[in-house]
Amino acid sequence: MSDQTTNQKHPSTLPPSSALVHLDSELTVTSSDNIKKTDCLGDKEEYYSADKTDIDVEHATATVDPQDEQPVLVDGPLFGWIVVFASFTSQMISMGVCNVYGVYQNYYFTEKFQGSASTFQLAWIGSLAIMALDLAGPFTGSICDYFGHRQAALIGVVIMTLSLTAAAFATQVWQLYLTQGVLYGLGGSLTYFASLTLPSQWFTKSRGLVTGIAISGGGIGGLWISPIVSKLLTNKGFKFTMLTMAIAHFVLLVPACMFYKTRRETGRQRAKRIKQFGYRKGEAMDNGKKRKFIDWTIMKDIRFSLLFVAGIFVVSGYFTPFYFINSYAIQHGVDKSTAALMVGLMNGASAIGRIVMGLVSDKIGSMNALCISTFAATLTLFFLWTFAKTVAVMFVFSIAYGLCCGAYLSSTVSVSAAIAGLDRLGSVTGILYAGMAIGSTIGSPTSGAILDTIGHGTDYTGVIIWSGTVMLIGSVIQFGMKFATNRNIFAKV
Repeated sequence: MSDQTTNQKHPSTLPPSSALVHLDSELTVTSSDNIKKTDCLGDKEEYYSADKTDIDVEHATATVDPQDEQPVLVDGPLFGWIVVFASFTSQMISMGVCNVYGVYQNYYFTEKFQGSASTFQLAWIGSLAIMALDLAGPFTGSICDYFGHRQAALIGVVIMTLSLTAAAFATQVWQLYLTQGVLYGLGGSLTYFASLTLPSQWFTKSRGLVTGIAISGGGIGGLWISPIVSKLLTNKGFKFTMLTMAIAHFVLLVPACMFYKTRRETGRQRAKRIKQFGYRKGEAMDNGKKRKFIDWTIMKDIRFSLLFVAGIFVVSGYFTPFYFINSYAIQHGVDKSTAALMVGLMNGASAIGRIVMGLVSDKIGSMNALCISTFAATLTLFFLWTFAKTVAVMFVFSIAYGLCCGAYLSSTVSVSAAIAGLDRLGSVTGILYAGMAIGSTIGSPTSGAILDTIGHGTDYTGVIIWSGTVMLIGSVIQFGMKFATNRNIFAKV
């Protein structure tokens, strides 16, 4: 392909039969004429001639248009892996803390607020954090797309650090609602969506894998944060633990976020370029309309609408094992350190599941991977947790559920990218997570209420049935999305 390439600084016209190809497109070129291609920054242009061949955009080279004042950023997979590792680190700390809230919840119930707060009341702290993270998604995702992922992530780190610092001095449950709950979730939303969507900009053929690696950080973080938080709460107390976690957030996340580099043109850069130089050839026709900060038109796509609705149901049950396996194990005679280890193993297994299913999704399709992983996780709730009366079976359930459920979050990003493309991936993923916010708001508090009333604080059967049922409904809707895309059950979608 490269030996047929003719670089032109300012091509004035496109050949009549050529087509504009964007970097987020993975289309097969069928034209035998020259094809103009604009790279992710919008400051490089060149012609490729092709005869029914695939354009390898991952290793493409280009010339710089001197008229464009934007800096030339590092291009290619090498720096992309640095971005993936930075995203992994951010997920490890921010989502790792969210995933081990069950350890905090058990401490609050048995120590800090013993006798003054119910499981239902305490479950709202973790749920508010997830709800704020998800509900702010359309806005924080759009902030990433418009201002840049690094800027958004750094602001999120500052907010999370301040929220944990303020939580250290909380003496009432409602104060934790605001600090460890809402404020932490808002800061986490900025960091989360930046690290969730950025790796996809650097890869075209392995997006499922790199997204899985990045988001697996949350599971790895839960693996080691869970026992550490448990030990700190027991030996050093609540205030020391929260301040330590606040310092850890700032020290570890600021350097990681400095490696965030956006490969594609941000909304602000695009607006500045258009103001100074006008639209590129073909851009005014295709994208000339002013972009909305949050683009809700994606909801017109039936596939995305089904993915959105499925997310409400799946997330209603998704976090219940993470939040309740700790207290469930203690209720069945397991010591606190072993119970905390189960939370850690569930998180660690979810990290492995995200990486493995990310790799599998590149082979069988992201929608197929999503459907399989969600349905498998649902089966573990009904057929493992229900019968987990011994330590051994509890460990088996923790690992099995983690392996199966872990792929859900990473696969949804790959599916969103397949449906909407990369230019608005942050905004679109944010909209998807706004739906999940409804599920997180309903899920764990409902589980807590069921445990307090029907279960009388000791019987978790109702909790298990509730979480399994809503995840099963979500799984059925996901299969509907798959068949809306392709009715062939074995098709790669």
